[in-house]
Amino acid sequence: MEFALEDEVAGVSFGDKRLNRRLGLIANRLDSQPNLSIPAATSGRAEMEAAYRFFANEKVTPHRVLETHYAKTIERAAQEKKVLLIQDTTELNLTRPNEQVHGAGPMSSVSQFGAFVHPLMAFSTLGIPLGLAWHKSWARTEIKTDLTPEQKRQINKARPFEDKESYRWLEGQQAALNVARQCPNTCCVLVADSEADIYELFCQSRDTGHDQPLEL
Repeated sequence: MEFALEDEVAGVSFGDKRLNRRLGLIANRLDSQPNLSIPAATSGRAEMEAAYRFFANEKVTPHRVLETHYAKTIERAAQEKKVLLIQDTTELNLTRPNEQVHGAGPMSSVSQFGAFVHPLMAFSTLGIPLGLAWHKSWARTEIKTDLTPEQKRQINKARPFEDKESYRWLEGQQAALNVARQCPNTCCVLVADSEADIYELFCQSRDTGHDQPLEL
């Protein structure tokens, strides 16, 4: 199964025709050379700067860029008898030797800076990727380096579950449930590793309103 990146974002509207066209051009450039950076993939300095202005525009958000792709992913999932919805977290290490990337936060140590992305990817049972169904991204504002492991556990235990990073697993499950509800003829199976072994996740309803509940 193949689909062009430009087609996946077709229909996205930022309320500005120039931004809409720019997204199509950027998608075309990156689709043809996905291994290259923006400066390398774009054609000349003017196009490169236009791409960076696009991403800096407050109307351009990750979820807005991906909204039609999400819908197309669900359309493809609805054509399958069984779909695997896999969620996991990826670290984006953006550490620089001198000036740090704006918006990046500390990771496993104060010497590493970057962000985290938690995607929910849809796959057929043959392992064919159907697309991204949802994602969450964030950067930490600080990490505690002067506390013992026991002190960290006590602080984390006292925090509301919604304020913990582990809440992302429940958000991913809710996104998977949304997919399953829109695919009444598809058995949707949510897959995660042992980090998702959380009480709050397993006690949530997996009812879809039709004969195919979300499976874990």
